Amino acid sequence: MYIESVDLGLNHYGTAFFDDLGLTYIGDGSEQEIIDIIGAPDGLAKDLTYNCLGGYDAHYSVDRLQSNGSSLLFSSEDGFGRMFIKDDEGYNAISSSVLIASLASGDSLNIRAYLMAEMVNTFLGYNPSTSLRETISQVLKGSNYPNPFNSQTEIQYTLTESGLVTIDVYNVSGEIVKHLVNEIHLPGCYSVTWEATNENGVLVNDGFYFYKVSQGGQTVTEKMVLLR
Repeated sequence: MYIESVDLGLNHYGTAFFDDLGLTYIGDGSEQEIIDIIGAPDGLAKDLTYNCLGGYDAHYSVDRLQSNGSSLLFSSEDGFGRMFIKDDEGYNAISSSVLIASLASGDSLNIRAYLMAEMVNTFLGYNPSTSLRETISQVLKGSNYPNPFNSQTEIQYTLTESGLVTIDVYNVSGEIVKHLVNEIHLPGCYSVTWEATNENGVLVNDGFYFYKVSQGGQTVTEKMVLLR
């Protein structure tokens, strides 16, 4: 479950629902109190920083929260907690007093699509990097460079067995954007370039994408970020 509201604590403080989120309400934020939010040093928000661009409206006057059984994802530069995750038996919940729509990139990796995709991965217990490096690294290996990229990226992959290989690019909704490879390969090292276009040759939008390499029932998936 994902829930966001500038008055998250104010509206639910003292209720069983708020306890389920693992939060404690400290108080209402003041106008223009938040300039940036900074990822906690552990977990999926590590090394992420976003600018909060709410202007003079409610995007800036957001509740101050602290953990009561949840884990911190983001705090503001003043040290107050603003986003938390609760991993409990039977459910996961991310609670945010900062509206995702008010966030702007703090650096090249901090697009909102990247953050939301990482949240979805957490809910599903899915880690593309782990899938690539640990689960089937003995059969398939792959990487792309540069990543992030602004016009094209080269996907390099290594095969230890002969067989039909397919490589497809997906968007964050799981839709196929581009078929890159559908060929029989011998064992060896290969590469293919994706020029950030769809099947019709039209340039795709900036954002977060996956590529999937498949061979003989084995699949590896990796994420990449397009920024122009």
